[in-house]
Amino acid sequence: MGQTSALREWVARQRPGWSLEQPFYTSEEIYDLERRGWLAGQWYLLAHRSEVAESGSFIVREVLGESLIIARDSEGTLRGFYNVCRHRGSRICDADGHAAKGFTCPYHAWSYRLDGTFRAAAALPQGIDTRQLGLQAVPVREMGGMVFASLKGDLRHLEAVQPVLEPGLRYHGIPEARIAARRSYPIHANWKLVMENFLECYHCFPAHPEFCSVMRQAEVIGRVPADGGEAWQREVQTWFKEEADPDSPLSIRPDFPDAYSAGRFPIGKGRKTQSRDGEPVAPLMGRLQRFDGGVSGFRLEPFIYVMASNDHAVMFQILPTGAERTDVILSWLVNASVSAAEVDVERMIWLWDVTTTQDKVIIERNAAGVRSRAYAPGPYSTLESATARLVGRYLQGISAGDSISGHAEQ
Repeated sequence: MGQTSALREWVARQRPGWSLEQPFYTSEEIYDLERRGWLAGQWYLLAHRSEVAESGSFIVREVLGESLIIARDSEGTLRGFYNVCRHRGSRICDADGHAAKGFTCPYHAWSYRLDGTFRAAAALPQGIDTRQLGLQAVPVREMGGMVFASLKGDLRHLEAVQPVLEPGLRYHGIPEARIAARRSYPIHANWKLVMENFLECYHCFPAHPEFCSVMRQAEVIGRVPADGGEAWQREVQTWFKEEADPDSPLSIRPDFPDAYSAGRFPIGKGRKTQSRDGEPVAPLMGRLQRFDGGVSGFRLEPFIYVMASNDHAVMFQILPTGAERTDVILSWLVNASVSAAEVDVERMIWLWDVTTTQDKVIIERNAAGVRSRAYAPGPYSTLESATARLVGRYLQGISAGDSISGHAEQ
């Protein structure tokens, strides 16, 4: 049986509201089909704008096994290219750089401008149209201080969500921020297991005591509340009317019916920020004039997430790197104008560092069990509705041919 035929059969067998069959989490063949199709059409958060802020600055990042160069050209426009020389395919850049005038391949010295167009090469045959020798482009976009890229994604998708996401990112000062800390959490598990975990809090009380001690919201998303969540809704409404910054462009954080959202809600318990004691870890960011105890969430499924407190923000990068390998990278942002002495880095990273470290452990345990001959799909709980919706969208996408035929999702 061919790969695509087997995939179609596995898709057809899936029960709505149940986890996926084993091959979706373990198969190299399925991952390769995804990588060339559905995953290639998704958008990935690759950097903060401070990493490629000035003309001549560039970064080298990997997406789905492809090395990319993201550069700011001489006009200030963000550009993206495959890190592949048009001569004989050599890698051009090995690391990030600044103040570059262009790119020169170290193999035979073919050179390119910052916008990717061909500049020069020695001993070219007569009649070669050098206009056709520019670096192969990939779609990139900067939005609200975040740098996004895709291998085959449609820019119209980002343009459609920009009015929802960008005002809040600018309100929190994300474009004017700097990276105060960054940590990597490589996970030995398929990207779907990572995302299924990330989108639900069903596991929070068993696995994340620190998160549950800080976030009042865990009482309603981590277990079924006796009152159906009415007390929490009243608390949110009261906070929004009496304590939340009235200048925020964000409304109460919505549920997850759509694949993207932006909204605010209170941390709760009188906390000013997401630190262990609830006290500030850095000066205020963006347009906030006081600590209102809120946190804002931004998401563009499946892989783009930002959480912003009053004094810092956390940028989540989730990058599939293999059938059973996923890189999770967290970057903590603060106001670029504040000094290092004004930021308590250890207190700032505490919550999401301990939570993500715990997630790495439980996801890898999950992956180990999924590899067993005893594994069979199970039903999602009522607290895993966002996870079930993501899996449903994934199945719909690959059923439409985005992975099977190699055509990216539009």
